[in-house]
Amino acid sequence: MKPLLTTVRKFTDSLAFMDLPVFDYIDSDDFAIVRMEQLGMELPYQTPIFRPDHYSIIVVVEGTVTYFIGNSVFELSQNCILFSRPDSFLASKWSALGKAYTITFSKKFLLQHWPSGIDEIQKLENSKNCIIKLADKMMKSFETTCLEIYNEAISKEPYKHELITNLIFNLLLLIRQEQFGNKSEDLQKKYNAYVTNFINDIEDNFSKIASGHSNTLLHINDYAKKQNLNESTLSKIVSTATGKSVNQWIHEKLIEDIQYLLKYTDKPMRDIATLYGFYDLNYFYNYFKRHTQNAPGTFRRDFSLM
Repeated sequence: MKPLLTTVRKFTDSLAFMDLPVFDYIDSDDFAIVRMEQLGMELPYQTPIFRPDHYSIIVVVEGTVTYFIGNSVFELSQNCILFSRPDSFLASKWSALGKAYTITFSKKFLLQHWPSGIDEIQKLENSKNCIIKLADKMMKSFETTCLEIYNEAISKEPYKHELITNLIFNLLLLIRQEQFGNKSEDLQKKYNAYVTNFINDIEDNFSKIASGHSNTLLHINDYAKKQNLNESTLSKIVSTATGKSVNQWIHEKLIEDIQYLLKYTDKPMRDIATLYGFYDLNYFYNYFKRHTQNAPGTFRRDFSLM
């Protein structure tokens, strides 16, 4: 049975949607931490499909879970950590659960409580979602930090959010170090603000479409206008920084979303096409086949047989 597709975006709303407890200590839509074993999930537990508006750090000390994010599948087991970004379709299936944490936070939360540290997020943004597996000693350190965040979250301390952001950045530094080591040249370069804004804008557009708040797919001229640039300037900036053109970014994101809906939902083909502005079904078929070398119906059927 395929998971239910929802338009819920906030973490607390997603807990409520699944009839899981929203603990009283969670006092903000911009930050939350939960100890997964306290949620009372009946295993195996399949979540609906969400498109979160927040970053997540999933820390599995003990347990087994599969995350389906965009076109990627992440298998987490003991001593695994997943860092996920906002604005991609996401679902998960827990098959075993011992000790695990989910930490969610928005960029707004980080900017409010420790703006000087936002560069760590920008360095990780270019890598999108990532999974790392830690040795026992490193996981113990990671788990200790998670517990410190949790203890601060449930406390009544007046400056707890400042302390929490500090601890989150410690986790982000550890993730970045484990993912890239000390050799990545990308980490030595400050991420171009125009590129960061473009990526945020493209993900915001697709999220608004998926949630029903917009029916307009933006094009290169729209993204250029948002930053008071002409099309050629934005194209040059994006292609130089990322190795992909603006149109490649748009097409890849569009195909990723369509593929996710074909694979993990029962949403009718015509509805998927219309959602993204394909009012001619034949054009939708041809577009999808041109970019994937596969017809959408065949793609959906082949995936269901896996």
